[in-house]
Amino acid sequence: MKIGKMDKRIMLLRPKPTEDGYGGFHTDYEEVGWIWAQVIQTNYAEQEAQGTPMNREQLRIKIRPRKDIQRGWRFQLAGEVYEIETVDNTYRDSTTLIVHRYEQGV
Repeated sequence: MKIGKMDKRIMLLRPKPTEDGYGGFHTDYEEVGWIWAQVIQTNYAEQEAQGTPMNREQLRIKIRPRKDIQRGWRFQLAGEVYEIETVDNTYRDSTTLIVHRYEQGV
């Protein structure tokens, strides 16, 4: 992985279950820290050819290798919040995250 291509700073957010006072839990997110990342646009023609559902709000992020990040974490980039769908640690020199933009529902 070429470090020079990591030109975006993202804030990692880890889920933290919190009691709601009524016997249940809700999820808050705590800041883990800022990291450098490379943002790669998804190739939609390739997805369509393989029969994969297309999502225009989906991105691929490459970061330095990390084993602690899991599905369900979030991060902030340019004022937008993204949720991590897939964590790929196949390569030794980088971790790839497949993410989609998170919009809080009603």
